[in-house]
Amino acid sequence: MKGKKFITLVLCLIQIIAPVAVSADTLESLNQKETKIQQESQAISLEVQNALEKVNEAYQAVESLKGKIAENQTVLEETQEQISDTKETIARRKEMVAERLRYLQVNSVVENKFAYLLESSSLQELVTNLYAITMLQNAEKEAIESLDADTKKLQSLEQEAQATQATLESDQESLTAEAQTLDAQVLGLKEQLANNQSTLASIAQSKEVELARIAAEEARAKEEAKEREEAARLAAEKEKQAAQKENETNNQTETPAKPAGKPNTEQPVQPTPPKEPTPPTNNNGNSSNSGNKVLYMESTAYSYKEAGSSFFTAMGVDLRVNPRVVAVDPSVIPLGTIVEVEGYGIALAADTGGAIKGNILDVHLDSVEACNVWGRKYNVKVTILD
Repeated sequence: MKGKKFITLVLCLIQIIAPVAVSADTLESLNQKETKIQQESQAISLEVQNALEKVNEAYQAVESLKGKIAENQTVLEETQEQISDTKETIARRKEMVAERLRYLQVNSVVENKFAYLLESSSLQELVTNLYAITMLQNAEKEAIESLDADTKKLQSLEQEAQATQATLESDQESLTAEAQTLDAQVLGLKEQLANNQSTLASIAQSKEVELARIAAEEARAKEEAKEREEAARLAAEKEKQAAQKENETNNQTETPAKPAGKPNTEQPVQPTPPKEPTPPTNNNGNSSNSGNKVLYMESTAYSYKEAGSSFFTAMGVDLRVNPRVVAVDPSVIPLGTIVEVEGYGIALAADTGGAIKGNILDVHLDSVEACNVWGRKYNVKVTILD
């Protein structure tokens, strides 16, 4: 029985220490996660800033291209207008030449030219007349050729303007697509940043809950230590009082010395053996044949699965790991005591409760349904195991 009690106490100590370690690890993990997400958020903010700058540059370039496209469109329209005017001029010149050729054919101007030359009075006049005729013909030819050259030049300018226009429009489409891509990237980064902020808020809330739980654990541990000290003080005080009472009893049972010379006519008084100190009893307690203290108590039941209940007992035992626990009044059954409850079995007194005062014991069960079945029982035999 002592071996079983020792093992149970060791398990209880593990349950008490383990939650503190888990709490520290959990808080440290939350801090690490918070730091990591904060760093990620800073990096994302920098990416958002860079992306926004690129978006602005892209939109500025698009606006600049729009201006160039408008200017080039004006040049193209002017060039096309000049080409149209030149073509009309060439057409008129060609029509004039055609009319002159028809006139020459009808009126035999060539023969007249020869006659005109033959009518020259001197060689110098002949040469002058011949030169004049040639110059007239060349002037008409050069005028037509000049118009043709201007037309080709204007057509070349038109092709360049059209090519420039196509390039500018292509660049505009590319920059617009790039700006739209950057816009989508910025939106994605902003969404990710918002998610990180939400996660940070959740972590902050979890840290508050964890810190509150740790503070509650520490406060409960201090309260339990205080209760243990008080229980130890009371036990020492009771032991001291019992020892004093035993000494007084022993002194009273000693036989006084007889006066010398007086016959002994009285029966000798037998000394009363010293009484064993009687252990303090309360709540209708007595001892069993094995020497263990027995109490008859009122019993109820509870479960950590009840709404608002904690996984941990007043001693820090995790009920999910060690459910064999009873809640007691520490002034009746000290915390850490191993008890055997009739109809329940052997359990550890490791919890307390606001309604558990005096001769009441609350057994822990795995479900609310089991608690309802247990109900409230009276005169339940509770054996305190040594």
